[in-house]
Amino acid sequence: MKIRPFLSHKREDQADVSALRGALKVYGAGGYKDADDLRLGVRTADELRTAIHELTGGFIWWGTQKALSSTWINEIEIPNAVARVATKPPYPIVPLFIELSPDGASLRAALRSHADDFLAYNGVVYDDAEDPETFRRRVARRYVRDAVTSLAPGPLEVSFRAISEPDGAHDLTFDWRALIDARRRELAPGALDTMIDALANVREAAQARTNSPELRIDPDLPLPLAYLVGYEWRITTRAQLEVNQRTGSTFHWISADGPTASIASPVVAEQNGAGPTVIVASCRDGVPGAAARYASNAAAGRLVTLHVDGLLDDDQVRGLARATAEELRAANDRGEDKHLLIVGPATLAILIGAAANACGPVVVPFWNGTTYVSAAIIG
Repeated sequence: MKIRPFLSHKREDQADVSALRGALKVYGAGGYKDADDLRLGVRTADELRTAIHELTGGFIWWGTQKALSSTWINEIEIPNAVARVATKPPYPIVPLFIELSPDGASLRAALRSHADDFLAYNGVVYDDAEDPETFRRRVARRYVRDAVTSLAPGPLEVSFRAISEPDGAHDLTFDWRALIDARRRELAPGALDTMIDALANVREAAQARTNSPELRIDPDLPLPLAYLVGYEWRITTRAQLEVNQRTGSTFHWISADGPTASIASPVVAEQNGAGPTVIVASCRDGVPGAAARYASNAAAGRLVTLHVDGLLDDDQVRGLARATAEELRAANDRGEDKHLLIVGPATLAILIGAAANACGPVVVPFWNGTTYVSAAIIG
């Protein structure tokens, strides 16, 4: 079951619900919103029933005075959501009381025979003193956490998208396209903190399900964000990670746990600066010229390169990831600032992050296809 919720709302509230949907996307859930998701040329009532019973994993009701007047909401959406719970649980129903009280007579009158069933579910009351963005984030965090906890036992299938369109095939989909300028490789203000909060929220929910949660990751992310995912779900959180690795036109799963190949000793080039240690983890041809320019521009004290020629097999990915994490730890123990350049698949970046415990803050710059640009500070 996927956790994407059906967003029940009146069209006049569409702008507010669109903003909620955006928060849900960032936190891993997206949202089915009829104005955007209804197919053309189909009967609306049938499509809504299909969405509730087959296409969504929960139901969020945007409760305003306008919603009380909607025949679609009161006679199709809410009754079908209640029926879905009875036939295929779990299906979390979350009423959001925006302008209404849970005990209001007008609400019960509008819902009629479904009032007791619907209002039995714990919802969220909007406080006029609360900033709308804070409220949306609170709802998204709460919905995702509760929905993850209610999923059937077993590995969680998790998709990350920062560039391409999500396909909705996973238990959770983190859609971060609104948080990054994909062409310039620049994060929106506050984006990194939001991503960290979203990852921590799911990590805590997964840990509530089992002591050592299994997370199967399908990433389409710039390498600094892939490193962030691995770091937030690193080994010390007891998460067991598998990553869907693309090689050419084929995909296969690589586990963070398993044998490692021996990696050649790093090449250390002393620099003339008093700045950070720049650590490069690379495969195939690497980017030695770009790495040297970056080290020079950063006034680096040293440039440390760990490189494996050609494509990486599973053991080499794990070996290079762990060797890179060891170099980060060694630099941290020496009290040096650390910059990390990753040249390879997203799997490598995720597994470096997963192994990078006790490394301190690491500056991980984005590559825009020509040069290194803005950076994320992770850890």
